[in-house]
Amino acid sequence: KARLQGAYDFSFSGLKTAVLRAVQREVGVDVSFPSYELPGLLNASQQADFAASFQHTAIETLVDKAEKAFNDYSPASVVIAGGVAANQELRRQLQERLPIDINYAPMQLCTDNGAMIATLGCFYAERNSPVSPLNLEVQPSLSMTKTAWNAAAQS
Repeated sequence: KARLQGAYDFSFSGLKTAVLRAVQREVGVDVSFPSYELPGLLNASQQADFAASFQHTAIETLVDKAEKAFNDYSPASVVIAGGVAANQELRRQLQERLPIDINYAPMQLCTDNGAMIATLGCFYAERNSPVSPLNLEVQPSLSMTKTAWNAAAQS
């Protein structure tokens, strides 16, 4: 499962690798076989089985973490955003397990985190003087949480 040491942390890197290795075993190729060619070696039933297994484990992890956060903090509501928010099974299970209001972005915005990053950029630009894109400073480890709260609080 996608578990890390922190109570609310998770990563799907290990899960993705586990699925990749399982598919490689299923079709009888070694790890050097190009992964982009693997789907063509699986029939539709196998593809559906692997996809369903991945989804089951990913959703179980997300719902377990959300339930733990609810039990620890008792929020009045929660927001589910990003591409994962489009998953109907995730929505169903969260509704089943969390006795609070669950808010989702409109489906057309549930594609990836681009909308959230753009919003953060707007808050940041409102707070700071916008600069030319050619003069932007790259900050690959910038904390979005701290930056978002600081930017929103000062808007």
